[in-house]
Amino acid sequence: MDRKLASERGAEQKALAARWSIAAEAMEALAGARSLEAITHVLRAFARRAVGADGIAVVLRDEDECHYIAEDSMEPLWAGQRFPAASCVSGWAMENHRTAVIPDIFDDPRVPVEAYRSTFVRSMVMVPIGRVEPIAALGAYWSEFAQPTENEIALLEALARAASTALENGRLFASLEALNDQLERRVRERTTELERSQDSLRQVQKLDMLGQLTGHVAHDFNNLLMPIVGGLDLILSGKRTPESIERHATIAMQAAESAQTLVQRLLTFARRQPLIAKAVDLSTLLDGMQALLASTLGPRIALSLDLQPMLPAVRADAHQLEVALLNLAVNARDAMLDGGAFSIKAEARKSRLPAALAPPGPYVCLTVSDTGTGMTPSVRAAAMEPFFTTKPSGHGTGLGLSMVHGLATQLGGTVEIDSAVGEGTSVRLWLPVEQAPVAKAEPPAVGEEPKARSGKVLLVDDNDLVRNSTRAMLVDMGYEVIDTDRAEHALTMIESGDRPDILITDHIMPGMTGVELALRLRADHPKIALLIISGYEGVDLIAPDITRLSKPFRHQHLQACISAARAQTA
Repeated sequence: MDRKLASERGAEQKALAARWSIAAEAMEALAGARSLEAITHVLRAFARRAVGADGIAVVLRDEDECHYIAEDSMEPLWAGQRFPAASCVSGWAMENHRTAVIPDIFDDPRVPVEAYRSTFVRSMVMVPIGRVEPIAALGAYWSEFAQPTENEIALLEALARAASTALENGRLFASLEALNDQLERRVRERTTELERSQDSLRQVQKLDMLGQLTGHVAHDFNNLLMPIVGGLDLILSGKRTPESIERHATIAMQAAESAQTLVQRLLTFARRQPLIAKAVDLSTLLDGMQALLASTLGPRIALSLDLQPMLPAVRADAHQLEVALLNLAVNARDAMLDGGAFSIKAEARKSRLPAALAPPGPYVCLTVSDTGTGMTPSVRAAAMEPFFTTKPSGHGTGLGLSMVHGLATQLGGTVEIDSAVGEGTSVRLWLPVEQAPVAKAEPPAVGEEPKARSGKVLLVDDNDLVRNSTRAMLVDMGYEVIDTDRAEHALTMIESGDRPDILITDHIMPGMTGVELALRLRADHPKIALLIISGYEGVDLIAPDITRLSKPFRHQHLQACISAARAQTA
């Protein structure tokens, strides 16, 4: 008998342990639940097995009604139905914040007997869910009349407490998410306001910079126009000797060429300078510049070149790169009034590149260093701004470093400056390596004569002064010239049969552009030679195989480009 009792007790303990294990699993799942739907899902999956009931139900309080939202039962009960909270057991449990234990549903005034009579339920336990104000209840039902055991009540109450905690956590997380959303919205609004303020500030700075730029450009151009206008005025006066005319014309031409150099520097700074980018051998370029650099620096500054052996070619415009290096040499010379050392070092690099070099790949770092006075942090920060200079008035345009920076950026590189007062300055010019081989210049054939300057030219330019000047050059060269101010007129003339040997056209014009006209003629009349002249606007749109001439140009430049254009159709 004792063995039988011991065996029964052992079986009960095992069963109870299994139920608590199921309850623990349910509590673990409830710990991760963040919504009423998730809590209901967990209770429906675990509660019935944990308490050993014949059915369970999850009831939600909806104002004055109790809504049976879920159940797990041996037979259907009231899932989806609603009952007045004042006349149902779940409403009593939530209203009184107490567990309702009912051994006999027919002998308890809290039970609406008619609602239970047709069901299997004969005893039950209803536990409220919610710490401060219950919003739901968990009910367990049995098909026999019996007092639910303390363990069954304890298991159900433990599950209800875990569900209450999950509800509170869900509310807390919902509040935190709402707060986070509110903070994110406020951050977005503040960021938008800040961006608007920054945009306004940048616009003000741009306008200020534009004002400075306009003032400096006007000042420099007025200085350059003075010898041009003055010299031409003296020539036109008719009271000058041939020697005087030649002298004044030479001065005017020098001023005009200085103006052209200033425009090129401005365009390079603006990154709109048309570059002839190709493979450049730095060793050859620097060897050819060594004498010029030495004369620029003067006898009191030692010049040294240190180039890595087998240095790869860089992609650059040789002429513009020479100008950039000369600008750096002039800056270094002016920083070493008592003499010093000026060095140029070049090495290929594939790693430890500046952050400004977005595309990975091999680059050549050209380091130009001097032992001059150096720069303060504020001067170094503003060194590449246009027209910024520390030199006395009339001794610099302030475009040297900005031109170097614009050139490097336009070529796909960048510029870095290291400098400190009393320690000199190092400017690192990063240029991309050119994969194409360096083209070697072929010597002209001995005894080769220039081609005859003859033929018909159709000149198109909407600017009367430029068109008349260019026409005079062409006539002086011996060409027959027909001119018009519209590309459409030129096309009509050609289509009507008046075909020239060469078309010379401006690019930016009202209506059809010079590029559009040239592309049309290249397709329909491939034997007509094409030459496009441009101030700079839209040069990136010009097909690379069409000969181009940048304004302003001189007589020999025009003739050389005409010869190149005619050679393409020969």
